[in-house]
Amino acid sequence: MATWVWPDTLFRRLAIILFAGLLAAHVLSYSLVALNVFGLSNEAGDDYFMRYIATAVAILDRVKPEERPAWLDRLARPTYRYILREEGETEAAPPKRRQDNLARLRAMIGPGHEAKSVFYLDPQDRRRLGWLVHLKDGSPLMLQFVARRTVISPWLPAAFAAQLFALAFFTWIAVKLATQPLVRLERAANTLGSDLRREPLPEDGPKEVARAAAAFNAMQRRIAEQAVERIQILAGISHRLQTPITRMRLRADFLGDGDAREKLQGDLQEMQTLVKQGLALARGHDEIGNQRCQTDLHALIDSLVCDYSDAGKSLRFSGERGVTILTHPQASRRIMINLIDNGLKFGEDVEVAIDARQSNRITITVSDRGPGIPDEHLVSVFLPFYRVEASRNRETGGTGLGLAIAQQLASALRATLTLANRDGGGLEARLEFLR
Repeated sequence: MATWVWPDTLFRRLAIILFAGLLAAHVLSYSLVALNVFGLSNEAGDDYFMRYIATAVAILDRVKPEERPAWLDRLARPTYRYILREEGETEAAPPKRRQDNLARLRAMIGPGHEAKSVFYLDPQDRRRLGWLVHLKDGSPLMLQFVARRTVISPWLPAAFAAQLFALAFFTWIAVKLATQPLVRLERAANTLGSDLRREPLPEDGPKEVARAAAAFNAMQRRIAEQAVERIQILAGISHRLQTPITRMRLRADFLGDGDAREKLQGDLQEMQTLVKQGLALARGHDEIGNQRCQTDLHALIDSLVCDYSDAGKSLRFSGERGVTILTHPQASRRIMINLIDNGLKFGEDVEVAIDARQSNRITITVSDRGPGIPDEHLVSVFLPFYRVEASRNRETGGTGLGLAIAQQLASALRATLTLANRDGGGLEARLEFLR
């Protein structure tokens, strides 16, 4: 047995409620009008019917008995006819309406006549009734009703279908207009994290919608101001730290102990790298903005591979040529550098591939053969400063910000970055762009 499932979207719920209400009001108004019109038409029709029977009785009273059969066809109508005989059994308790009509008929035909309703032909079928009138000479005159099938006008179904279509169409328009601001608000909320510089929502429409848009725009401005303030603070800290770090590196060069000098210089280099990557993580989305252009991914990655090859790094690259997508080239380059660096640090046999066979997306994979990452840490490694010491070699260094920066930039580019362990050992990073 099928069960009714209430729609899960506001658009469908409002459409059903509004359409059902309009349809109920439409049917109710039609019923009231029909009852009123039919009631008046029945009363007028009964009066006309009684007058016509009285006229027929007066005509048959005046003609000779032998001429009456010839008049029967002239007086007949599609819904009833006259018979010069009496048959059937007398009705015991006629309905009130029939009693009123009979009383009206008696008043019209005058004294000397008798009018009553009887069941005729088939006593088992009480719906087949007729009226019996006696002429002045006592001859019976039976008014036999002919049952006719009610015929619906051919234009009525088409008119009703047109009315339903109009109700559905205008319901759709009304609900669409009512929910469109919510759709715009949803889209703006979904893109708020990746683009704080997006155009503000239009503050028009009904007062409630305008107030909600104004509140959202104010929230967007506050978040953007806070983000700018955070970037400025981190940029100032980074700038201030560069000077003492540089002085410390210069002083380290004058240390006599070579081993101590190398360790100190390594620590200072790690500090400088941490400061730079922390600043890059803070800037993140803000650096991208709307500076997107059609970028040849094959050419971009091929130039990276050539740079690594010139630096003595070994990695392979495969993929179609001429694969372009609307993106930010510098952000895409930074993502690929972070992924390739991770593969070279923690694994070997690094391979970069472009897959553009699907019509709706482009996938770039960076795979390596190494220790991989335990499955329970595949999501956590995208958090800033998160390290998996059990699966990565500590001696390789790193700040724990590379994957966090790559994930943040991928989100800003509306791309998806995921990690998965490979069969046989190693890690595969998948960067998917929607076309």
